[in-house]
Amino acid sequence: MGESMSLHLVGSSKRLQQFVQQLPTAIFLVDQAGCIVEVNEQLLRVTGYRYEELINKPFHLLLPYDGTIEQLYLELMGQEADQTLDVLWQDSQGRTGKTPAIIMMQPGEHPSYVVHLFELGKETENTLSQRLIDKLTNDSSLGLFVLDEQGRIVEASQMACKLLGKNRMEVINKHVDQIFAGIPEDHRLIRRELLDGVKLYNMATSWSNDNQRYELIVDANTLQDESGKTVGAFFLFKDITNLRSFEQKIERNERLAMIGQIAAGTAHEIRNPLTSIKGFLQMFLQSFSENGMDRERTYTEIMLTEINRINSLVSEFLLLSKPRDVQYAIVDLNTVFEEILPIVESQALLYGVEVQFSSRGKLPLVVGDTELLKQVFINICKNGIEAMGEQGTLNISHHIDPDGDKVSIDIRDSGPGIPLYIIDKIFDPFFTTKEEGTGLGLSVCQKIIHDIGGQIRVSTKGYGTTFHILLPYL
Repeated sequence: MGESMSLHLVGSSKRLQQFVQQLPTAIFLVDQAGCIVEVNEQLLRVTGYRYEELINKPFHLLLPYDGTIEQLYLELMGQEADQTLDVLWQDSQGRTGKTPAIIMMQPGEHPSYVVHLFELGKETENTLSQRLIDKLTNDSSLGLFVLDEQGRIVEASQMACKLLGKNRMEVINKHVDQIFAGIPEDHRLIRRELLDGVKLYNMATSWSNDNQRYELIVDANTLQDESGKTVGAFFLFKDITNLRSFEQKIERNERLAMIGQIAAGTAHEIRNPLTSIKGFLQMFLQSFSENGMDRERTYTEIMLTEINRINSLVSEFLLLSKPRDVQYAIVDLNTVFEEILPIVESQALLYGVEVQFSSRGKLPLVVGDTELLKQVFINICKNGIEAMGEQGTLNISHHIDPDGDKVSIDIRDSGPGIPLYIIDKIFDPFFTTKEEGTGLGLSVCQKIIHDIGGQIRVSTKGYGTTFHILLPYL
C-alpha cells in the first residue's frame, strides 16, 4: 500500500479541481501550508460545512491531527502494503469518527495534497435512493431543495441553483436566511414556514433573479424520522415558463376561434326570427288585402315574441363576447337562495317537480357578484327541472371541496341524465338539445363562475345529473 500512497498527481490545478468534484466520496485539497484550497460536494454533505467555512482554513477543521499535512502524508506512506491507516475526522458540529484515508501529493515548487476519505459517502454510492437524488439534482428541468431542521439547504439541484443565480458550492449547507438575505419572508422562494408543516401542492408561483423571470409549479412538504419528528423539508418545482407562454398563445387562439363561432351562430339565430317576422308581415299584407282584421292581434303577438327572442339572444351574446365588470362583494349564499327559491319552486310546480333544499341556513360566505350568481343558480335549476319532464325531484345541497379551498353547490335532478357522447359539449356556445334553446345558457354560466375564480363541473350516472358549482369561500 505504501507504493499506492506515494502516487504523484500531475496536471493543472484546474484539471485537479475538476477531478475532485467528479468523485462520489469525500475529498479535499490542501496546500503546503496546511490550508484547504478545494473541497467536493460529497465532503460538504457528510460534514455539514459550507464551502466558504473550509476554503483557506486549516485542514485540522476536518482532520484533528496533531501535526502538519506533510507529516500525515509521510505517516501514511510508512504503512505496510497490507495495512490501512484510519484517520480521525470531524463534522461541523464537532462530532468525530474514523475512516480509512489516502493522501496523494501533487509535486511542484509548492506541493499540494489530495486527501481522500474514501469510505465517507461510499455506503450510499449505489443505492436506488442515491441514484434518484443524483437524477433530480442533475435534471435540467426539475428543481429540488432539501432543508434540514435548522433551515440549511443540504441539497440543491442544478436547476434550483440556476434559479437562484448561484452555483451549487455557494448554496450547499447555507441557511435560507443567508441565501435570501435582504428579501422579505413573504417574497422568498423558500420560506422557513415549510419546517412548521406548511404544505404546497401544485402551487403556481413566479420567481425572478437578476437575469430572468421564471414561472413555476411547486410542491413542498416536511420530512420525518422514524419517530415522526420533523427533521427537514423539501421544495420541489417544475419550470413551466415556456409552457405558460405556449398556453397563453393557445388561449388567444381559442378566444379568436370562439369569437368566430359566436359570430356565426348568432348570425344564424338572428336570421331565423327575422325570417319569421318577415313572413308574418307578408301574411299581414295578404290579410289586409282581404279586408279581414281578425288575425292582426295574433300576428302582432307572434312578432313581439320573436323580437323578445332576438333581444334575449343578443343579451346573452354580449355577455359572452364582451368583458363585463363583475361587482365583487361578500355574498351570503343563504340570502341568495332565499330570494331565488320562490322562483325555482314556482317553475318546478308547473312541471310537477319537487324541490328539496337541504342546505338552508348552512351555506358559507363567498366573494362574487350577487346578481350574476342568482342568474347561474336559476339557469341551472331551470335546466334540471325541464330535463325531468312531468315529475321528479330537484335536490340542492352543498359540500366542501376535498382540496379545502372551495364550497361546492350541488344541484341534482332525477332526469334521464346526459349522454356521455355530448357531456363534453354542453358548455360549448350554441350547443343545445332543446328545440327552442339558444345554447348560450351554460356558456354564460361557466363564464360567470370562471370570472369570480370558481369552476363548474358536471357528473351523470345514467339517471340524474348533478352540476357542481365550486366557489372560493370565506
